[in-house]
Amino acid sequence: MKLIGILLAFVGGGLQGAFFFPMKFMKRWKWENGWFLFILFACFVLPLTLALSTTPDLWGLYESIGISTITLVLIFGMLWGVGAVLFGLGADYLGMALGIAIITGINVVLGALLPVLFLPSGQLSTTSFLLLGGALLLMITGVVIVSMAGGRREKEQQVTETGSAEEAASGTPGKRVSFRLGLIISIAAGIFVPAANFAVFFGQPIAEQAQLAGVAPYHLGHAQMLPFFLGGGLVNLLYCIHLFRKNGSFALFRGERQLRNTGLGIIMAVLYTFGMLIYVVANAVYIPDIGAVIGWPVFLAATILVSNLLGILSGEWRGVRSRTFAWLYSGILLLMAAVVLSSLSSLYS
Repeated sequence: MKLIGILLAFVGGGLQGAFFFPMKFMKRWKWENGWFLFILFACFVLPLTLALSTTPDLWGLYESIGISTITLVLIFGMLWGVGAVLFGLGADYLGMALGIAIITGINVVLGALLPVLFLPSGQLSTTSFLLLGGALLLMITGVVIVSMAGGRREKEQQVTETGSAEEAASGTPGKRVSFRLGLIISIAAGIFVPAANFAVFFGQPIAEQAQLAGVAPYHLGHAQMLPFFLGGGLVNLLYCIHLFRKNGSFALFRGERQLRNTGLGIIMAVLYTFGMLIYVVANAVYIPDIGAVIGWPVFLAATILVSNLLGILSGEWRGVRSRTFAWLYSGILLLMAAVVLSSLSSLYS
């Protein structure tokens, strides 16, 4: 049963690793246009539709749980919302592969370690704890190596674009935002986005009450994560509205490619929302209590793996040397080793 939970966590992470990919194909829109549409569907349309259609007497369920749990999940959603804004910018500035790798590297450490403090004594055996610690160390090392590969990539691609190594070394601006700025934004995002895992961990009473009310196991996450999505969505929509006013970009919704871009935004929302909901099911049904500790590294390792593979396929690493690819693949192998250790730790818990 626990291995099924690990597998579901991996699948959910893979879906989330792919969610940003469709945004690369949006044409004639600014970042805020695509992000606004994604958030609208990912945090409002899909969660509300799923929760209302699968949970009998949803509002009565929330009343029976109490305001404190609902508010806590809502607050974690708002914190995640700040991280999601930074997440989108970081992935846009550094590229899908590198930005998501750095963000999720920080995310996995903070997201997995904090719930350990709230587990009952003896919930994790010594062997399980050591294996999990080893997995976290491998993941940190893997993220550092992937990040170093990203730094090498930027320098090498600047040389290709400018035709001069001296220009690249002197900081001549290329097509991308500076690596340093993108790195700062990505680190900040990594501090906020673990709130998603905290919402899963501390919101488990909602899933438990929904299960008692007869909700099917694969629908448990809909009621649990609705406050989270609403809180995070509000923060993101407000930021997008700010950008619309600043850049005058809301008018782009009436321009060309709106139908194609809308479809891509909906695909992004489906990938992200269902990736998170699958992870909630893994926690609530197959690895309860310890899922937020053991499943989170697996979830995020899958996110990094899929985002890097799609980044390579989309040409983000075009023009780099074979040695840089060797750094990248070495980091990915370490991330996969971290997944294996996390999976093993579940067997000893």
